[in-house]
Amino acid sequence: LIVMITLNKLAVKCYRTAIKRGKIGKHSSPKAIITAISKEWRELCEATEYRSNHIPKYSECEEEAADIIIASLTYLQRIGCRDIEQLIKDKINFNAQRED
Repeated sequence: LIVMITLNKLAVKCYRTAIKRGKIGKHSSPKAIITAISKEWRELCEATEYRSNHIPKYSECEEEAADIIIASLTYLQRIGCRDIEQLIKDKINFNAQRED
């Protein structure tokens, strides 16, 4: 049995986890989460291809890139995006059609 967890559900979990871990508060502004995304980008820039200390089957780069996605899902949840999955599909399709 394969169970698919949607990005919309993952975003809720990311948001709740960020609150639980004290990364943000229930009333944190979207700007505060943008700052967290920026922090994750800086950590990705400093990451190596060596194994992650936290999740050894992945590299530091992979783990930090995942943190950017997690922070971005948290942001989209915080600002009330109704369908994150569809937004991402629509954006991928839009980018595929661009000529710039």
